[in-house]
Amino acid sequence: MYRLFVSGLAHSDLDDIVSHIALQLASPIAAANFLDEVEKCYGYLKSNPLMYERCHDAFLEKEGYRKATIKNYVLIYK
Repeated sequence: MYRLFVSGLAHSDLDDIVSHIALQLASPIAAANFLDEVEKCYGYLKSNPLMYERCHDAFLEKEGYRKATIKNYVLIYK
């Protein structure tokens, strides 16, 4: 099992996204479901960090970044 480090900025972005879904879009259930999907993705990354595809952006791909799509959002990681 791999260790997963989530930066403070990533936590802040996630909080902003969940708040936006819950408050601006008035959908707290969708916000909770999104958060569940993020947690599920984190679990997958701990088991197999190479399971998601490499980024298509030339710079990000060269640097070894990968992406996981969660609903309408893209999680970029390395």
